[in-house]
Amino acid sequence: MMTLVQQRFSCHLYWGFSSSCRWMAKFNRLGDTSLNKVVVTHTSETLTVGISFRYRNDDLRLNKIFNLQRSPHEQLNDVLEKISVKIQCAVMNKNRKRENIGVVEIPVKMIALGDKKEILCAQEDMTCHQSFVMHGSKHNLVIGKEEYYIDVNPPIIETAELPAIIVAGFLVNLKKLEVVFASREQCLFKWYVSDTKFSGKPHDEVPRSKHLTDKIKWVELGDGFFCMPTDEDIGRLLKVIVTPCSGERRGEAVEVLSSVVVSPGPSECPFQKRHHFTKEMAGDNSLRVISYNILAEMYSNSNYAREELFPTCPEHALNADYRKQLLIREIIGYNGDVICLQEVDEKVFFRDIEPHLMNEGFGGFYDAKGQISEGLAIFFRHSKLRMLERRRLVLTDELQKESFLAGVFEKVQKSPDFLKLLSHVRTVLQVSVLESVEDPSRLIVIGATHLFFHPNASHIRTLQAGISISILNQVIMHYRNEYPDKEVSLLFCGDFNSTPESAVYRFMTKQHVGSDDDVWKSKYSECVEGMCLSHDLDLASACGCPPYTTYTVTFSGCLDYIFYQTDKFIVKQVIPMPSHQEVTEYGALPSVTFPSDHIPLIADLEFRKS
Repeated sequence: MMTLVQQRFSCHLYWGFSSSCRWMAKFNRLGDTSLNKVVVTHTSETLTVGISFRYRNDDLRLNKIFNLQRSPHEQLNDVLEKISVKIQCAVMNKNRKRENIGVVEIPVKMIALGDKKEILCAQEDMTCHQSFVMHGSKHNLVIGKEEYYIDVNPPIIETAELPAIIVAGFLVNLKKLEVVFASREQCLFKWYVSDTKFSGKPHDEVPRSKHLTDKIKWVELGDGFFCMPTDEDIGRLLKVIVTPCSGERRGEAVEVLSSVVVSPGPSECPFQKRHHFTKEMAGDNSLRVISYNILAEMYSNSNYAREELFPTCPEHALNADYRKQLLIREIIGYNGDVICLQEVDEKVFFRDIEPHLMNEGFGGFYDAKGQISEGLAIFFRHSKLRMLERRRLVLTDELQKESFLAGVFEKVQKSPDFLKLLSHVRTVLQVSVLESVEDPSRLIVIGATHLFFHPNASHIRTLQAGISISILNQVIMHYRNEYPDKEVSLLFCGDFNSTPESAVYRFMTKQHVGSDDDVWKSKYSECVEGMCLSHDLDLASACGCPPYTTYTVTFSGCLDYIFYQTDKFIVKQVIPMPSHQEVTEYGALPSVTFPSDHIPLIADLEFRKS
């Protein structure tokens, strides 16, 4: 039974070289078919050696890709015999209707390169691994009269695919790019657009055939990880040629064609009006902070989401391929210094958001929420901040193991139903400690979270807020003790799933939730006796409490906040929220102009003088 890695290599080599599968695959390889080459793949994780080559013999009417998976310990003679038998069987199958074809022998041998080419077939003790992997660069494979050079673990593009929706005026990049023996960051990209325009509805796939695509002439657009098609490109196909690289070594390039034409984008998105306030970077001694729930695909890509949660949003605008193009342009245009994102799909983080923001001078990290494929992400601008430390903390785990939370945990244990429910909630707190590049005496502790969502779980969210503040306070005290000459400040951002009337908001801004608060009695079976939470941080919401930060057909309200220490920062600017008319133009969020069901909060915070 093949391992996952072996299956990947086997599948890759078949799709990669087979011309007969060209129009079934997502991409087409552009290797020089005139080269006689054997691609050999093997790592310490694989149990076999992958051997792939094209054998062409016009006299025998054979032009076929051969893929073999052999044991590293198999004798070379046995491997060569297996290759010969495979080719002979293919010849017989191809020519079974021809008369007088007879038995065709295809001799296969291996030779050592040098002044005197030495046949290695006779060396009984040479293994497959020794001949093809360890010394592959010193050997050639000879099939019939043709010599094949051996290429061991070349950079390979395993998967490459363009988005299912491409919008004019927005950045586009490959939605999938997986490489082996290579680095995605080092890959080379060259973009093209078809000279031909195609008719049909926007976002519909263009029927493709080899006859059709061979007629297309391609106009070069440029190089780089992404490109931005213009209105002139509407109705045209895109193509990108990707070359995998590892250091100075380059692999076989692939050609990726879009399955859809470039479609018109929205005339103007409300976030573009907000960009007027963020054309310039935040000033010296200031940070522009962004908090944004970007709506994970797992919550938008279902019939329930389309029919119940977001029925006013057209299907194409709910598609992640559409939304992420708007999201990236929106986020980049805010010129932030600290960006806290919630509901970030893991694949969208690594394939889309991180590469784009790295290109803009950001560093960033992703932390999954429990076992699901969405979580939190934080980005910081390298020119302003440097990372000292980061942690991913599961709040329920911290409650049970940290001594400074022992008193809280003791009270929770007195309510078995509450404890049982809490044990299944895997809310994460993301903690980052950053140092100002401009003034290294300033340290900023940044907490980011997405509190439990259930409408009837205000008691859980209040406890989660208390646990989070206790942890962040511990981090602050640690750095104050470690660096007594530095100023340590706190920012706490995220989707708190709590309105300004909630106990969470009161706790954050009023520093206290008493044991007699109704929040602890919201569900009779989960009542918590004697629970009192408090802290000594002077916190306020940088963007105040707008009427709503999310607006859907089923709910609207203010759930998102950037909490800051009022004795450490001054709010210099709050980027105005979109108007109600803009938010409701298409009914609710998300829409063709709003890529999420939440609206990002953006504030410029200036450090107070010590």
